[in-house]
Amino acid sequence: MLDERKRAILKAVIQDYIFTAEPVGSRALVKRHDIGLSPATIRNEMADLEEMGYLEQPHTSAGRIPSHWGYRFYVNTMMDESELSGKDSEVLDKLLLSIRSSSGSLSRDVAKLLSSVTSYLSLIAEPASPSQSIRHIDIIPVTNTAATLIVVLSDGTVRHHSVNLPQGLESRQVRHLTRFVNRQLEGVTLQDIDEKLVADLKKDFAGNVRLIDSIFTIVHYMMLTGDQNLVIDGATNLLNQPEFKDVEKVRKLLHSLEQNDQLLPLLQADEDIAIKIGSEIGVDSFSDCSLVIASYTRPDRKLLFGILGPARMEYAKTVSLLKRLRQHFQEDGGMGNE
Repeated sequence: MLDERKRAILKAVIQDYIFTAEPVGSRALVKRHDIGLSPATIRNEMADLEEMGYLEQPHTSAGRIPSHWGYRFYVNTMMDESELSGKDSEVLDKLLLSIRSSSGSLSRDVAKLLSSVTSYLSLIAEPASPSQSIRHIDIIPVTNTAATLIVVLSDGTVRHHSVNLPQGLESRQVRHLTRFVNRQLEGVTLQDIDEKLVADLKKDFAGNVRLIDSIFTIVHYMMLTGDQNLVIDGATNLLNQPEFKDVEKVRKLLHSLEQNDQLLPLLQADEDIAIKIGSEIGVDSFSDCSLVIASYTRPDRKLLFGILGPARMEYAKTVSLLKRLRQHFQEDGGMGNE
């Protein structure tokens, strides 16, 4: 456990780095914060925090930056509740009013709202009704290592997605898997597709367990999204962040943003608002990012919100924005444009 002195220094470093994106030195902390310690004492404390894993020293300079563990400690124990600034609140109110009067897609309107207010990337998924059931599933090989997964729902909606096939898998094995999946899932409602069901079916399947795990994972999260699938807005916002000046890093990040089967599971969380930092997100190309997740639920509809930004994210502002957005929907008694 960190003592009060180390907590104060860590919090100051994180707050400075969030707004400057530059390694923070002891003299800068003395100038910007009323910590009441000399630069030499602060340097010693920062060295201890680095040794403990809360700070990192990216270069040979004296400046430090927060580690992902440092951000996690900050979010869990030190982040203050933050009200939106007057300017941000005014912008949000105007955007919410425009959504109410818009005849367009709610998911797309909300995605634009979130990306414009945060200057990060937003992801919105609008799930299908959980009462729908699976009518039929097809697995159609496209190459030796890839196939198209086609799912027909009870209301006639057809969904499709790509899936990888293990090397050496024969067409008869694919047909066997298709028959098995249809026998087990035909008539099963979306709300009943969970980890326990998948685990039970894997026990009964006499074949490639890794493939069936992949199939069911994709089926599960395909089912969680409505006709619009996943809406993404503000990708160029990330390109404006100093963390993403590396062309190869950006290429990998943008490629991941095209993979709905990777992104959709990320928007699932047990808490009302969840924060995933770095490797906690579970996607390698997002290792320098943080993801804040929230959802709004009512009996007939649900939205899943995600805000993806650098690990150097304005966490308090982002969480406050999502709370305000959920509060608006609850007080409004609806979801704006239907």
